[in-house]
Amino acid sequence: MAIAAVAVPALLAGCVSIPSSGGVNAGDPAQVEEAPELDTIVAPPAKDATQQQIVEGFIDAAQSPRNNYQAARDYLTPAFKDEWNANEGATIDVPGERDFTERGETEIVVDATPAAQLTATGQYDISEPAPVELKYMLEQNDEGQWRISSAPPGLLIDETTFAQVFRSYPLYFYSPDFDYLVPDLRWFAGRDSVQTSIVRALLVGASEWLAPGVRTAFPEGTRLESGSVPIEGQVASVDLSGTTDDDVASVQRMEFQLKESLDGVRNVESVALSLNGVEQDVPDLSPEPLKNPTVDPRPVVFDGTAFGYLATSGEGVEQIPDLSPQVEALVPTGAALGANGEVAAVRAADGVVSVVRAGEDAEPLDPRDGLIVPAIDGTGAVWSVPAGLPGQLVVYPGDPSVDPIQLPVPWTGSSIAALEISRDSTRLVALLGDGDTTHFVAASIQRDAAGTPTALSRVTLGLDDVDGTPLDVTWLDARTVASLTALPGGGTQVIRQELGGVAVPRQGPEGGRAIDGGNSVQDLRVLTEAEVLEAPSGVGWQARASGIRLIASQQPD
Repeated sequence: MAIAAVAVPALLAGCVSIPSSGGVNAGDPAQVEEAPELDTIVAPPAKDATQQQIVEGFIDAAQSPRNNYQAARDYLTPAFKDEWNANEGATIDVPGERDFTERGETEIVVDATPAAQLTATGQYDISEPAPVELKYMLEQNDEGQWRISSAPPGLLIDETTFAQVFRSYPLYFYSPDFDYLVPDLRWFAGRDSVQTSIVRALLVGASEWLAPGVRTAFPEGTRLESGSVPIEGQVASVDLSGTTDDDVASVQRMEFQLKESLDGVRNVESVALSLNGVEQDVPDLSPEPLKNPTVDPRPVVFDGTAFGYLATSGEGVEQIPDLSPQVEALVPTGAALGANGEVAAVRAADGVVSVVRAGEDAEPLDPRDGLIVPAIDGTGAVWSVPAGLPGQLVVYPGDPSVDPIQLPVPWTGSSIAALEISRDSTRLVALLGDGDTTHFVAASIQRDAAGTPTALSRVTLGLDDVDGTPLDVTWLDARTVASLTALPGGGTQVIRQELGGVAVPRQGPEGGRAIDGGNSVQDLRVLTEAEVLEAPSGVGWQARASGIRLIASQQPD
């Protein structure tokens, strides 16, 4: 069945580029005019269509979310029209790999190869590419026309169409201390109602993998009182029940969480919050939690003599007062710089992991063989694990009086190449080896009242896997990570990916062995075996500095 994506309303003049993903900045009428809502024009069920044609037409028509997927419901029997739930999630499959098989007189089975799954609350999860079997039952109406009487809930949509129909929106939750906003990326179709989908998903809570490491301002049992979130005059009206306005700070946090989560919705500039039917006059939250904590834009390096910040020119290293000499004395082979440049986790030339605090001698922590480069979080805790024992993760708390903690890990693999803690200290990413495959995962970090890590989430968020040997991983900003893999045939590959989003691969520099990020997806650098620090330049890479032995991750000031 032929389908076509068109803009509604039609563009009357000029040559305009219509994006297929990404948010529209609120309060900018020009951008709203240039990015009208996309819709899919689909033909209604053809007269005397075969059963397979009806199933194919239904799948195609479900690409249009308008009017609660009315175009797709035209392919269903009257009894099944109201029963089918399009918002139950989606199977995102590989284009061109669907097979239709007739079973019996009234059943069509569709075999598809999933590339990802989408949950009912918009969580994107990369799937194993094992075929799935989707069953559709049909029956004839009084006119002898076939209609679908039973179908799997949700959508079947290929990767290409998914990118055109769905858009990503970060929902925001809080770090346990309320100092940071933590993004939880979701995907929704139907921009005329996306604000309602966002609020409903926000009230359900964080994704399963993220929930142990964050908190929400909404008490359990909080409900959206009306069936929708109307927008009038760029104000989104959110009426909630099941909570009270007794605590001003809690109400402020609820409104702020709503405002930030709705920030990417077109025509929403502010939020009017009502609790149990009473509109709230909420003072501004102060201080506001940080949404995207930043690090020093200069990479932290060791050139064989000096440890510190690489000069912008690429020539020379600025040492860190009261810290660099102790690090240099260890002749480091790997390091991670903690908050405010006051502490570092260091793997020394003899393989021992130590902690170095400003003005103090290095303190050996982990003498085990084969340790990877340690990670450090915002509390000064050092995370250490042997490459060949990915389940033996030990955390050395920033408070020296607290004993080391061995944390059970939620991942599997034969080796681990790297792990790194997010700049809000709520999450980590790990790069694992599993046979001939690089396995990339994220997990959240559960902490006690003192901020000491106590557990990792029991489930992980699967990121993009690739054939080859895992090398390194880095955070690029609060919601984006990147991995570096050595390919089986030679060369390297860099995978950049939003947590809960789509992977973007690119060829890495020859001989790349370590990767590091600054404060955006553009601030990416790779260190090669030739001790050259390279950065992306167009479709290739350009040398920025030479004679660099290591590059260290950073926590924010």
